[in-house]
Amino acid sequence: MKKLFILLLCAFAAHTASAQIFAVRANALAALTGTLDLGAEVSVADKWTVEVAGRWNPIRTTSLSMNFYAVQLGSRYWLYESFVGHYIGQHILYADYDLGNRHKRYNGRAVDVGVSYGYSWILSKRWNISVEAGIGLFYTRDTRRDPTVGDWDDEYIYHYCRWRLIPSELGVSFNYLF
Repeated sequence: MKKLFILLLCAFAAHTASAQIFAVRANALAALTGTLDLGAEVSVADKWTVEVAGRWNPIRTTSLSMNFYAVQLGSRYWLYESFVGHYIGQHILYADYDLGNRHKRYNGRAVDVGVSYGYSWILSKRWNISVEAGIGLFYTRDTRRDPTVGDWDDEYIYHYCRWRLIPSELGVSFNYLF
């Protein structure tokens, strides 16, 4: 009985050691806009993974502002097995932003609940590439200001609360599997 238990324990350890259960990713499509988008994902079951991701864009000039940071939590259901093939995901996101151009600036916060679909191709034993697209329902609270108004001039400040159904995920990510 003791030998059977040791044999089963060794077989389980060998299976666990060979499977990839953790991945880190970088979104190459977001990098084209100057956004740093990094994430980590862990397998919690045969076909389920949980991820956490962070996004940050520091671009802020007098004529263009794309300054934001966001934190996203999500899960994915893989149709074949974790980190391979088609998957369906759901996520929640929190963002703090300062977006705009010379004529309008939006400064506020957003919360998103959304779904996504993606596919992951295996490149090698440790690398894969995945493509993902998704849609989300955003709730935003922001303030709109005119940046051309001087400090001593009168200015209208608009406060908005909006619900929007817009794309929330679009990415081509390179993943490293552990």
